[in-house]
Amino acid sequence: MTTFSHISLLQKTASITLSKPVQVTLYMLLSSLVIWTVLFSTYPAVHNTAHSARHHTLGVACH
Repeated sequence: MTTFSHISLLQKTASITLSKPVQVTLYMLLSSLVIWTVLFSTYPAVHNTAHSARHHTLGVACH
């Protein structure tokens, strides 16, 4: 593998990993993970706050 093709491969890799669709996908996955973790937390303070918010905003029936 020559130096030119090695640099070209690195540039292609960088353009794929830094592309907008990849960034949006990673952002959505991270956001979903954070929301999922908060909504299903067993830590009492977080659980009670998220539980109340879930019932008031989404109209979810209680248990």
